Amino acid sequence: MEPLGAAALPRFLSRSAAGAAAGCAAVHGLALAAAPHPGAAATLLLVAACLLCAVHLFRLPSPAAWALHVFLTTAMLAAHPPLATAHHAASGLSAWAGPVAGVLAVAALLLAAVRALGALRGPVPA
Repeated sequence: MEPLGAAALPRFLSRSAAGAAAGCAAVHGLALAAAPHPGAAATLLLVAACLLCAVHLFRLPSPAAWALHVFLTTAMLAAHPPLATAHHAASGLSAWAGPVAGVLAVAALLLAAVRALGALRGPVPA
């Protein structure tokens, strides 16, 4: 167990964002397995990108890793708005995959925003 210190919050944020990215990848993978579609190759590429992003955020949360995380999450939300009802005929696994992925993406962007605000503020004086 790592001790709490000045790096505890950034570490918590990066690992939480990594979990959200891995969760998005898992949800997309499960949805693809449940209901294959013509754009499956693109979905698989995005799943791989989300997993790579999760690994980078967990192991070495550099500014580039955070930027990729924000880019991928924003692109996913732009492609699939959380409140849209485009998949109104979905059932089973596909019915809940979209909303779950949307919630994970919004949470991931909030984590990135908190991290960015912390980076702008600088270290907290002791």
